[in-house]
Amino acid sequence: MNTNALTRAYLVLGGLGAVSLIAYGVYKSSVPVSVVPAPTPTSQPAPVDVKVFGVMTAARFIARGQEITREDVATTSIAGAVPQGARTAVGDVVGKVATADIMPQQLLLDSTISADPARAGLAALVPAGYRAISILTNDEIAVSQFVRPGDKVDIQLVLPENVLNNQNGLEQPEGNLSEARTVLQDVLVLTVGSTLGDPALAQAAGQNAAEPAAGSGGRRGEPSRTISLAMTPEQIAQFALARSLGSFYLSLRGADDLQLIGDNTAKLSDIRGPAPPAAAPAPPQKKPIELIVGDKTQLIYPKTSGERR
Repeated sequence: MNTNALTRAYLVLGGLGAVSLIAYGVYKSSVPVSVVPAPTPTSQPAPVDVKVFGVMTAARFIARGQEITREDVATTSIAGAVPQGARTAVGDVVGKVATADIMPQQLLLDSTISADPARAGLAALVPAGYRAISILTNDEIAVSQFVRPGDKVDIQLVLPENVLNNQNGLEQPEGNLSEARTVLQDVLVLTVGSTLGDPALAQAAGQNAAEPAAGSGGRRGEPSRTISLAMTPEQIAQFALARSLGSFYLSLRGADDLQLIGDNTAKLSDIRGPAPPAAAPAPPQKKPIELIVGDKTQLIYPKTSGERR
């Protein structure tokens, strides 16, 4: 094949290729472009509005039995549901009485306030079948004022000698008969001091507040001298008689100590030991006999049995 024929063949092939490209372009331009649909966004539910409530809380320490005033109440905002028993209006709590000690910022609930003052009184603390009795104490008697409401104590009685000696005019053995014994055990402490709640809580709240706790009279840390105890009628009769005869002391029991002890009477001889033996009686003194003969006087001493004459 000569050169001219080869050249013509290349030109024919090139022309066919160009025609094919043009035909393909015309075809593509005539076919509509397929559009891929965009994903449909998922619809989200609109957020529900969270309700905010104002509930009544204590603005400062409120002692048990204290009538609630406007100054004792604060409003605290909370989101969501109102706690059961909570109050949302000041008028619902002012004028009512605290049935328990309420700390600052604590919710004022129906379980801690009441319109009936009797529910906050001492009678509400006395168990069924018991009576309340109050005694005046000091640091030595009441375990240095560490006794708190809800504690259990034993009561020891000290009877002096003048109570036990010469009873009913009967002659008693010689020696000091003073004794001490435990007369009551596991006695419940109802209140300490003049408030119905725990004075330790009032003192702690008063130290953290700008002013002393209510009922403190401007003084903090003042010891509580009066203690109320829960006793059965029989125990009260025993204690009333015992305290009229001698002095008494309280001993604090452990929280889990339920054991009752038997008779533990202590006598003075248990402390100082047995009394020394009595000394032998002194021999009787001889009385002289005066013998008078005329104007002469002579003393004659009689001999006792066993003496040589």
